[in-house]
Amino acid sequence: MAKEMQVKFAKYWEDYSIILAMGAIFDPRLKLQVLEKLYETLDPSTSSLKTKELKTHLTTLYKEYQDRTWGSSSGSSTSYTPTPQDLVNESPLEDDLDSDLFELERSLGSNLGNTRTHLDVYLDEERLDRKSFPNLDVLNYWRENQARFGDLAMMARDILSIPITTVASESAFSIGARVLTPYRSRLLPKNVQALLCTIEDVDDMCNEDARKNTTTSGIEGSRSEDSNVR
Repeated sequence: MAKEMQVKFAKYWEDYSIILAMGAIFDPRLKLQVLEKLYETLDPSTSSLKTKELKTHLTTLYKEYQDRTWGSSSGSSTSYTPTPQDLVNESPLEDDLDSDLFELERSLGSNLGNTRTHLDVYLDEERLDRKSFPNLDVLNYWRENQARFGDLAMMARDILSIPITTVASESAFSIGARVLTPYRSRLLPKNVQALLCTIEDVDDMCNEDARKNTTTSGIEGSRSEDSNVR
């Protein structure tokens, strides 16, 4: 029995989801430190390898968001990148402060090559205390810190918006099979949608009635037991 469980554990441990691990990193109460500790607790022999793999995927994905941000803000990737001196001498900063500062930062980053990214800043910051933020809305955290983390905030919100289960979509397809049958396959899309919503409402009502009946029977059973004891 133990060997069978070990085989199943090894299978799921090898096939763990990188994207879900990234989602945990973007919880400011967890970050990479907690995941490293969990990996080490589960399997010390592979924890360092999995942590390194996670960092690699995280950095690669972030670079894609960086390229998208720079490209959309600066136009063509083959455009000329001015030096800091060119930017200052070209026009007063007061004319377009945001644009000039953006180009200045881009120029400094390309010339010096040592500018810390938003990802570096986020990972190096202290984690939030879980006791102080027990009910933190992580998506709202990244929305409020958009100005601080820029492209990283966009990446975090995209990842955190991914559903962690496919049950909802599978359920929708299952209900759809009850609506579209070989004998009823020419319904208009709006009629199919109306039928799906009706079936879902009926199912919800049935489930609610079942819960109420279960609760009522439980209460009545406890009352009968009390009366028998008396």
